Amino acid sequence: MTEILRGNAGALSFRKNHSPVAIRCRFGLAVALPFRYRKVSGKVRAMRTLGLDELSALLERSPAMVQLRHRLSLVFLPEEVQTFDTVEELIAALDSPNPQPELPAIALSVDDRFIHRLPAVRCDHDPFTSDLNRILLPKIEQVQKMVLCQSQVPDWIVQNAAGDCVILFLVDGLGLSDWKRFGKSELFCEPCFVDGLTVTSQGMKRIVGEPTVAVRLAEKGYERSFGFSYWEREEEQLTDQIFFGVTEGVTKVRSFDEALEALDKLPLEGSFVLVVREGLDQLCHRYRDRPDVEATVQQLGNEFLALAQRVQERGISATLFLTADHGILWRHEHNLRLYEAGSSNVPPRYYEGFMSGNLLWRVNFLGNDYALLTYPFIRRQLKSTEWGVHGGLSFEESFVPLAKLTVP
Repeated sequence: MTEILRGNAGALSFRKNHSPVAIRCRFGLAVALPFRYRKVSGKVRAMRTLGLDELSALLERSPAMVQLRHRLSLVFLPEEVQTFDTVEELIAALDSPNPQPELPAIALSVDDRFIHRLPAVRCDHDPFTSDLNRILLPKIEQVQKMVLCQSQVPDWIVQNAAGDCVILFLVDGLGLSDWKRFGKSELFCEPCFVDGLTVTSQGMKRIVGEPTVAVRLAEKGYERSFGFSYWEREEEQLTDQIFFGVTEGVTKVRSFDEALEALDKLPLEGSFVLVVREGLDQLCHRYRDRPDVEATVQQLGNEFLALAQRVQERGISATLFLTADHGILWRHEHNLRLYEAGSSNVPPRYYEGFMSGNLLWRVNFLGNDYALLTYPFIRRQLKSTEWGVHGGLSFEESFVPLAKLTVP
């Protein structure tokens, strides 16, 4: 059974009775908004649902009040479309005595007081698909303003941390595209843009932040912290940076069950737990057989829910977060094209140092310059054991899930 919850701003979320864990998730991408009607003057009147092309055609004829699934759909509309957050702002512009340019205009809300003046519609466009690759580079600044960026995740976690315990489940390689296809449907998530090089060493550092989440949560009252690691990274320096500030040390485990057993013995009240786990990254490099992406993603979702269940069984309130450093661009699902014929040992999706080009996004991280190739270009031929790539700029690599669970 699914109960619809409305917040103060009218945003929708879902509570699904997922026994034994009651799940409350904050999300930006709704799979489908469950209402399609408005109440007008005591009557229930249907609100039309339009596709993106239909919405564009409507705006050529008239300003409109529009309910979007996510405001990122705006980057797909013509650039001349004027956007207003409220209907009152749009009406004020229309009624202004000053001459106004005759441009398409949209209000990102629906207000029944103005139904006699403006059409009210719902647009079912999903901006979080591979179609985003067509406009991601030219609209990159707008994209970063409209979605949560990975460099903002530490602040978001600290602000949303509540309860007796906070758990961060950090995955090495899990894109929003794969999560949408194979992840837990009840775990709605906030789409998160990786605002930099889509590689593990940088993504992990952006997520834990500086000072680290562990240090900042200690200042918030979660003074004890525990770390669990079951990934096969040889970069001990990176591991030390990720777990910096964890007071009770890092336990290396060989399986998730081993981590759960260790968790059962810990005093979790007033604690922060950081779990770092291998994800799809391990499958895209040096893997002989075609990887089972679906099974891996489903397992990640099951483990995240198992963490919540184990905490609830102990009668402890908690906030749990799941996110990843980057996604994967799978070669068997995309027609990758050579940008140049580079040597076999260069990164396939980015350059180190300053580079210029119409197909490159230039970024800086800790004083070092990088240039990310846009979709679908690669610098070299892939090896037979390379099933996927990351490091570049694409919907598949650059958008990751950010899920939040609250255990009462």
